[in-house]
Amino acid sequence: MPPKFDPKSPENASLISLFQGLGLAEKSATELVRQPKSGLAFKSLVDEFSLENNKYDEKTASALVKLSASSGKLGPAERGFIVKKIEIGDIKSSDQVTAAVKYAEGNPAGTPINEEEFNKACGVGIDITAAQLPELLRSYISSLPTAPENWAGLSAVLGGIRSGASDLKWANAGEVKSSLETIFTELFGTKEAAQAAAKAQATSAAKTKPAPKPKAAVASSSAEASSSTSPVIPTNIFREGFLSDFHKPGENPQINPKLKEQHLEFTKGMVYTRFPPEPNGYLHIGHVKAIMVDFGYAKFHGGRTYLRFDDTNPEAEEGRYFQSILETVRWLGFEPWKITYSSDNFDQLYQWAVELTRRGKAYVCTCSAEKMKADRGLGKGQPVPCEHRDRPIEESLREFERMKNGEYPEQGAALRMKMDLSSGNPYMWDGVAYRVKLAPHHRTGDKWKIYPTYDFTHCLCDSIENISHSLCTVEFIPARESYEWLCDALEVYKARQYEFARLNLQGTFLSKRKIAKLVNNKLVKDWDDPRLYTIIALRRRGIPPGALLSFVSDLGVTTSESVVEIQRFESSVRSYLEESAPRLMMVLNPIKLIIENVADDYRVPVQVPLHPKVPAMGTVETSFTKEVYIDAEDFREEDSPDYFRLAPGKSVGLFKAPFPVTCTSYSKDPVTGQVNEIRCRLEDTGNVKKAKAYIQWVNVPESIKIDEVRYFKPLFRSDPPPADFESDVNPESLEVYKNAVIEPAFYELSKKAILDARKESEERTKKAKKESSIKSPEESKAVEGSEASKHLEDEPVVTAEQLVGMENIRFQGMRLAYFSVDRESKIGCLDENEATKPGKKDGDKIILNRIVSLKEDSGKKA
Repeated sequence: MPPKFDPKSPENASLISLFQGLGLAEKSATELVRQPKSGLAFKSLVDEFSLENNKYDEKTASALVKLSASSGKLGPAERGFIVKKIEIGDIKSSDQVTAAVKYAEGNPAGTPINEEEFNKACGVGIDITAAQLPELLRSYISSLPTAPENWAGLSAVLGGIRSGASDLKWANAGEVKSSLETIFTELFGTKEAAQAAAKAQATSAAKTKPAPKPKAAVASSSAEASSSTSPVIPTNIFREGFLSDFHKPGENPQINPKLKEQHLEFTKGMVYTRFPPEPNGYLHIGHVKAIMVDFGYAKFHGGRTYLRFDDTNPEAEEGRYFQSILETVRWLGFEPWKITYSSDNFDQLYQWAVELTRRGKAYVCTCSAEKMKADRGLGKGQPVPCEHRDRPIEESLREFERMKNGEYPEQGAALRMKMDLSSGNPYMWDGVAYRVKLAPHHRTGDKWKIYPTYDFTHCLCDSIENISHSLCTVEFIPARESYEWLCDALEVYKARQYEFARLNLQGTFLSKRKIAKLVNNKLVKDWDDPRLYTIIALRRRGIPPGALLSFVSDLGVTTSESVVEIQRFESSVRSYLEESAPRLMMVLNPIKLIIENVADDYRVPVQVPLHPKVPAMGTVETSFTKEVYIDAEDFREEDSPDYFRLAPGKSVGLFKAPFPVTCTSYSKDPVTGQVNEIRCRLEDTGNVKKAKAYIQWVNVPESIKIDEVRYFKPLFRSDPPPADFESDVNPESLEVYKNAVIEPAFYELSKKAILDARKESEERTKKAKKESSIKSPEESKAVEGSEASKHLEDEPVVTAEQLVGMENIRFQGMRLAYFSVDRESKIGCLDENEATKPGKKDGDKIILNRIVSLKEDSGKKA
C-alpha cells in the first residue's frame, strides 16, 4: 500500500502552499500532492515555464493540472503553446485540454502548430450560452439520421454530442443536459409520465384477459420492482466520460509483440476485468463503485470479469468473508465469469520471483524493518541503496530458498525488487516482493513460509488472467510505474491500469478496523447494523441494489477525489424508491378514532392504489369501519389557522374513505394525560365540503400489529467522527416504535414480493451457472488439511437463495417513510403454498426498518 500521507510534512506543506498560490482550492491542492506522480508532474510544469509567481482562477489552474498529467509525450514547444492558450483563456475546460494534447501529439515533430487548425480542433472561441442551446439542440436533433423516439434516446443524443463534430460538444455539459431534458419533455411528456405509460402498456400487453376490476394482488410495475433481485445496470457512465475513452483490447503496448498475440489469442478481442478484494472483512459502500466499474465495464462491452480473492496475507482471511463477498457482488446485479484466488498462483509467483532474482532484478535483504524504512527515505526523502543490493545472484537465490524453507523468522528477511532509486516515485524504491510469514494459510495450509506482497502479486495475476483493463482507485496511480516495471522485467503480458476516484461518504467511516471496534464493544449490533455503511448493513436496512447503482451512476466516474454528503445519498435512494415502491397505509403512533353516527357493523370496501402515479401497480382492498386508527401527530387538542388536520370541531379527509369526519370530542388517559380516543361524526349527509387535508388510517378490526419499527439516525454526533469515535456514538441513533399498525394488505404484498424475488433469483442463477466457469466446492484447489478444505461450506457458491431476503419486502408507509422488513422478522405465510391466501400466523413477528425518510419528513407541515 502507499506510504502514509502527511500533509503537514515540510515537503508536502510547501507543495500544497505553492499549488494553492497558483489558484487551486486547498482540498484540490492536497489531493494532488497526495498522489506523488501527479503532484510532481504539475510541479515540473510550473518549474518548466516559471509559473510559480502567477495567480490564476481555479478553473485555469485546474486546466494546467490536467495538462501536466496528460502531456508527457509532448515536447517543450507544444506544451508551452498550450500553457499560453490556457493562460489567455482560450482553453478552459478539461475536454478542451484533452483535445489540445491530442492535436499537439498528432502535429509533426519540429513543425510549428497551425493556430487556426488548433483553435478549430479545440473549440477555441466557441461560447454557447444557455439561451442559445434550445435552438441549437433542436437543429442537432433534426439532423440526426434516426430521431429519438422516447426518453430512452436521451443518453444516445448526449453521447453523440460529446463524441461528434458539433460545436455543442464545447458547451457546458450540465446546461446541455438540462436543455435537452426540457426538449424531451416537450416531445414525449415528463420522464415520469412516459415511464408510467410504458409500464402500464407493458403490463396491459402481458394480460391475456382483462380483469373486471383491479386485483388486490400487487401488479408488477416495471422491469425493476422494489423487490427485484436483478437490478438494471446503468450504462451512461460507460457511454460517456472517463470510462468511455479506454483502449480496445490488444492496443496496450507490450515489451514483446508475441505477448500481444498470445493475449488476443486467449481473449479473442474481448474485454477482461477483475474485482480483487481482500477476504479480510465485509465490503462497504465504497466498494459499490469499484464493483460497478469493474463488472459493469466488462458487461457493457460484452466481456468477462473475474472475482479474484487477493488472499496473500495468511493472517487476515476468514472463510465467512469469501461467501459474503460473492453474495454482495451478485446482490448488486453482477455475475463473475470465474472465481479465482491469488493463492492459486503461489507456485507460478514463486517461480517468477526466482527468475527475477536470476535476472539480477531482485535480492534478499536481511535488514531490520526500521533500517529498510530508513534506507527507503521513510517514503519521503531520497532513498539510499540497501547494503544487500549488490549481493551476488547465487547468494540471493540461496537465501531466498532458505526463506522458503522457513529458516528465517518473520521480518528476518525479505526479497526486494531492484528497481530505480533515482525515480521520484517511492513505489520504485526497491519494494518488497516476498516476506516471511509462518502462519498457516486458509487455502494452502502450512505449505508456504513465504508470501508475495500485493505489489508483486497484483500485476502478475492480472497477467496470468489476461486482464485487458486493470481498473483501480487513484491511490494506486504511483503504483502503475512499478506495476509496469515488474511485468516488463519478467517479459510477461502487461495489462493497462486505469485509476478512478474512490467513493467517499461524509459523516461516517469505512475502516474495517474501526467498525470492528464498534462491533466488539457492542456499540452496534453487528457488521450489518443498519446504521453502518457496510453493504450488508445497507442491504439489511432495505436499500435496493438498483438504488446504489443509480447513486454511483448519478455521481459519475472521474479521477477527482470528493466527499459526498449523506443527504445526497439518501436523496438518490428516495428518488429510486419513489418510482418503484408500493404504498401501504400505516400508523406509527395509533389513536383510536370512533365514528359515532354509524352502526357497529358499518363496513365500506375501499380500493386503495398501491402507487398514485403508477396505475399498473394495481390496488389493494381494505375496509372503512366504525373504528379506525389515526396517527397521534394528526390530531391537536387546540386548533390554529395554519393547521389543516383533525382538531375539536374540525373536519379532515381519511385517504380514499367515502366521506370526511369531524371531531366531536376526545378523551385522555388519566395516568399519562395523552389523548387515547377521538370521537367523530361522519359527514355523509347534506352538502359535504371537500376536505382540505387527508390523513392515512388503518381499520381497527383488521389492523396488523407491528412489533418494532426501527428509525435509524446518524451513528455519530460529530461530522466527521473524531479520533475517539467510540465516545462520540450517538445514544439516540436508534429509535424504536412498538405500537405501530399497518393495513392487512401487508401480508399480501409481502408474500408476492418474496415469491417474485424467489422466481426471479432462480431464473437468474440458472442462467449465471450456464454462462460462467465457476467451479463447485468439491473442485476447490484448497490444499488437503487446510482450513478451506476442512470447511468446504465456506467456499463461495452461487445460489438463488443468497439473492433473496426479508429486505425484498419494501414499501412506503404513507406520509411516514420508506420501510423494509428486517431479517429478524418471522412471517409464516411466506413459507406457505403460493395458492394459500396470506394472513397472520401464530408466532409471527414483524420488524420494520426505515430505509429513508420522505422528502417532507424533516418537518411535517400541517
